[in-house]
Amino acid sequence: MFARVTTYHADEDTDQLLEAFKATIGSLQLVDGFSHGYFMIEPSTSAAISMTVWDSEEAMMASAESAEERRQQRMETGAASIVSVDTYEIGLIAAAPNVEPAHRRVEQLEEHGEESVSA
Repeated sequence: MFARVTTYHADEDTDQLLEAFKATIGSLQLVDGFSHGYFMIEPSTSAAISMTVWDSEEAMMASAESAEERRQQRMETGAASIVSVDTYEIGLIAAAPNVEPAHRRVEQLEEHGEESVSA
């Protein structure tokens, strides 16, 4: 799995940027290879971060053009600027016992009763 992480600075209220993100969810859900996403805000610093998770690096890279369109829409509607856009390979997913992260199967490890999540 791979992730695209975008950092924003809200020029106005972070709630306005959150609404702009909500407005782009429908089109994002239709992109091939999209798994899930998160949007985090810190109102006291006007910072926001979006993280979209992709089934493969190819899917993430293929979505680059439409991702840029969604970022532009969020900037205009949400009165924000983009600070950075970075991509990562997800090396590990940690979850509470009996919680299954999106599209992953929880497997019981033999040692210490710990669980591992299959990628």
